[in-house]
Amino acid sequence: MKQYLAIALLILTVPCATAGAQTKSDQPRSGTVIEPAPEKIQLTPELIESAQAKLNEEGYKAGTVDGKMGPVTHGAVRKYQQDKGLKMTGTLDESTLTHLNVGAGKVMATAPGDIGRGAKAAGHNIKEGHPVAAGEALGKGVGRAGKAVGEATKSAVVGTEPKAVGKKPDASTSQPPN
Repeated sequence: MKQYLAIALLILTVPCATAGAQTKSDQPRSGTVIEPAPEKIQLTPELIESAQAKLNEEGYKAGTVDGKMGPVTHGAVRKYQQDKGLKMTGTLDESTLTHLNVGAGKVMATAPGDIGRGAKAAGHNIKEGHPVAAGEALGKGVGRAGKAVGEATKSAVVGTEPKAVGKKPDASTSQPPN
């Protein structure tokens, strides 16, 4: 009977020990761990014009609103990024566009790709035997997608002109009491 108990204990201990070894972050990972990379936004002349106009409006001197990313526009973007505490790339990236409240559609369009790249990275990590890294990769992809949708929605709402809805009250219409 003691032998059966010893064998049962051994059978239960081995899987627990190997599972614990896989989840410890202090152990080096073997094989390649893949991280999802963010998608670059496709800059169109119209999008660049909107950003240049917004930069000029905020006093960053982006030059002529011509839809071209010249050295003056790059300098204005870099200064804007520095003042807003953004990563200084000198390019119109997702974060810069959303802070300028322009390009909401372009930013939101990156969301499905972010999820796809996260899922692809997770699949690779599972295949290589890195279940924790797979979960992290998938989470990063979904997180980036959620951030893109949220920031793009804010940018779309803040970047639009307010419009009145309904008809104006006239003298014959009774006003609700305050």
